[in-house]
Amino acid sequence: MSHREFIWSDLNGPGMEHLLLAESGTGYVADGVYVGRNDDSPPYRVHYAIDISSDWEMRSATFRLISSLQPTDGIELSVNENCTWHDSNGQPIADLAGCHEIDLPCSPFSNSLVIRRLGLARGESAEISVACLELPQLSVKPVRQRYTCIEPLGEDGGVYRYEPLSRGPAHDLQVDPEGLVTDYPGAFRRVFAR
Repeated sequence: MSHREFIWSDLNGPGMEHLLLAESGTGYVADGVYVGRNDDSPPYRVHYAIDISSDWEMRSATFRLISSLQPTDGIELSVNENCTWHDSNGQPIADLAGCHEIDLPCSPFSNSLVIRRLGLARGESAEISVACLELPQLSVKPVRQRYTCIEPLGEDGGVYRYEPLSRGPAHDLQVDPEGLVTDYPGAFRRVFAR
């Protein structure tokens, strides 16, 4: 199983994400850790593991807050090809129906999930619903987003406009040839890749 590693620096405040992206027999496994804080939260550490098909469709994800001071809180989610979500007990999550993937505001990797799955051509746009994971609360809610391809993936990477329709301005994301974010202006910058 081959794998690659990436580190992003959070430009909004003290924070850092480390991702191990491994190819599996049926797709990819993204194993990451974010350490940082939001404007209104104490520092936190979150570990995530996301199972992705070879077509970059998210299949399942686990998120755990890491703390040595208290029991670890966590959430497990799965989604099928019909965009039906379930919790760890197999119960459907009706609010997330129609969402294809998870959005982690602390992770530029979640933008890459969308970019790779959509495969937009130059000038094409798509408005989508995603399941947004709020941290450190570990609550999930659907949000609408729009992605527009400015420069499609090529040997020099690509550029995609990301618009969070419910909050914040649009950003033009620079990505590498694999669709992984290298620069998210004002939010994240990739500082390591191997």
